[in-house]
Amino acid sequence: MACKWDKCKPLFVNGVIQRPSSEVWKNFIPLYADGADGRTKIMAAECVNCHVRFNAHRKLSYLKRHIRTCSARGRSRTRINQDELSPVLINVEVQFSEYGSNSKFLKCSSGDRTPMDRCVSASPAQKRMDPKKDRNTSSAQTLHSMSRKFDQEASFQELSKMIILHGHPLSIVEHEEMRSFAKSLNPEFNMASSIDVEEYSAILFQKLKADLHQKITQSHRVSLSASLCTPHGSESSVKYLCLSVHFVDSDWKLQRRIIKFGAFRTSTTNLDQMIHFKEAPVLDSESGPFDLISEAIRDWNLDQKLLSLTSVGDIRSNERFSKLKDFLNQRRCLPIGVKLYNIACVDDVLNSIVSEEQPLLHVVSDILEKFIQAHMSSSPSQQQLMEVMTSMTLKCPHEDVKRWHKIYFGLEVLVHFKKAFPSEELLSAKDTKTVESVCNILRAFCHAVEVLSGPVCPTANIYFNELWIIRTTLEEEASTGHTELASMVWKMQEAFDEYWQNSYVWLSAPAVLDPRFKLAFIEFRLKQAFGTDAAKHVSIIRELFLEYCTAVDEPSAVHSNCDSCDVQVGGFYKDSLKVWDDYVSAQRRGQVFTELNNYLEDGVVPRKDDFDILNWWMSNSTKYPILSIMARDILAIPASAVHCEAALSNEGPVIHKQWSTLNINTIEALVCIRDWIK
Repeated sequence: MACKWDKCKPLFVNGVIQRPSSEVWKNFIPLYADGADGRTKIMAAECVNCHVRFNAHRKLSYLKRHIRTCSARGRSRTRINQDELSPVLINVEVQFSEYGSNSKFLKCSSGDRTPMDRCVSASPAQKRMDPKKDRNTSSAQTLHSMSRKFDQEASFQELSKMIILHGHPLSIVEHEEMRSFAKSLNPEFNMASSIDVEEYSAILFQKLKADLHQKITQSHRVSLSASLCTPHGSESSVKYLCLSVHFVDSDWKLQRRIIKFGAFRTSTTNLDQMIHFKEAPVLDSESGPFDLISEAIRDWNLDQKLLSLTSVGDIRSNERFSKLKDFLNQRRCLPIGVKLYNIACVDDVLNSIVSEEQPLLHVVSDILEKFIQAHMSSSPSQQQLMEVMTSMTLKCPHEDVKRWHKIYFGLEVLVHFKKAFPSEELLSAKDTKTVESVCNILRAFCHAVEVLSGPVCPTANIYFNELWIIRTTLEEEASTGHTELASMVWKMQEAFDEYWQNSYVWLSAPAVLDPRFKLAFIEFRLKQAFGTDAAKHVSIIRELFLEYCTAVDEPSAVHSNCDSCDVQVGGFYKDSLKVWDDYVSAQRRGQVFTELNNYLEDGVVPRKDDFDILNWWMSNSTKYPILSIMARDILAIPASAVHCEAALSNEGPVIHKQWSTLNINTIEALVCIRDWIK
């Protein structure tokens, strides 16, 4: 046979075993497996009465003879027709079991607590079988594993997770239709109330928070990203701070988790808004999101673990942002000063650069409008447009996306249309050049936002190249002979260069830790960017590595020197050992530089599309023990504080409409749980 019988399994469709049409198969379970030709075939037949297996390739007459002689068949004739039941209920005894009365979540549909709930469970009947035939019972054991005792609390927990994951209103459990649906699945299930879902969410939140806290504790340094959310479809004066932590865990997997979701008031609320948010303990407008960030740092014990903070412009532009920086410095939260503290959310910057250049967008918008009007006037033209859009790999943008992204999609359609139907007179030479140039620019911006703000958070080593593409694209289009276009692109280039000057250090450091590029790549790129000043900027990157490694020991050193400076050690005050501390630090710095030099002098790793940088550092952590710690920390620095959909949306990140009126503590629990379990 192509495979062993113990690897064969029944085939289910909508909970029913798939059998051939012959009557004889009503007494056998067909067992399927992949044949030598790769197709799924029936390999064996298992008697539903005695569970003995037979080769399915034998003639049906052989199976019929077994039915007539099967000793177990007589005992099963009084049972329910097995085709009417799921296979897990074949040959079972129905038992009743008492469910624990102390379960918090067992309730009747009215919400009253019941002292005891009785639930039905199904377990296989005891069969007296020959031990030699045990090997033929693996299928029955597999089927039995699918049958488990009904668990009221487990079912409720699964329902609560579904509500949280999909953002349903908590009151859905009190809808009559939901209650009827649950009863139709299992009459023994007692639907809980929305209050129970809220209570369960609070308990689950604390449990998952403790688990996440343990993971963060095992990491060396973490980075934070801060964004703002608004209630869905509301112009409320209340906003929400969403604070996420980024780190590489002990398994060398990049993690991004929300650790704080709090509310604050941006202005004086009117009466309607006060009623709407009556349960939300919001902060006053002078505090803003910064007290929430400070609170989260204390709550999660990140004082000595913080490496960087990335935030959107609305947070960074506030004057309290610098006060928060001073606070963190005083608490020694920033081991390498401000070099990695004030990181601008990259999609926020790119959106502002594009959106502010309205004349450029206005020019191409007019060209697009004329093109669409000309090709929507007749059915053949519409058909051509549909053919082009169908052939494109780009997804059509949502209605809520930013204007520049809609224009970019339209330009891609126009460019593809021109390539597909080159004989048609679509645009003048001047308009063609304008469309192609602007499309190149917006394509670079859009790709960077999608990559750096993607649903899967990328490692920081890819940031440099994505932004370098934007830099060179702007440089090329600004040097075009199209004077009007060049002047508008030059303004975008000027704004981007300002961002580049403030960001190249934190962009370069992760690239140096990419074994495919290392320092030579950064020296090569910065020489292109800064010319004769490149050496100065490269030296700053070297200083960054030294500062970082020196800071690795500082928290413990400071702590040891401040605990009890009057304690005598061997007749000398503890401060007398400062010389020894200095010696150890010097030794460590020498070790770091030796390790760094060895890493830089080793050859680069060949570039591959499927290269996993975290796996590379995990494999080389013994060879580069200190650099691997740095890589684990620096590669987790986020470039964006929001996901791609929110980055390209006019509305930005929003809180579920169904949750916005809940108590802020409940909202935080729901948002965090949804992020942690998805």
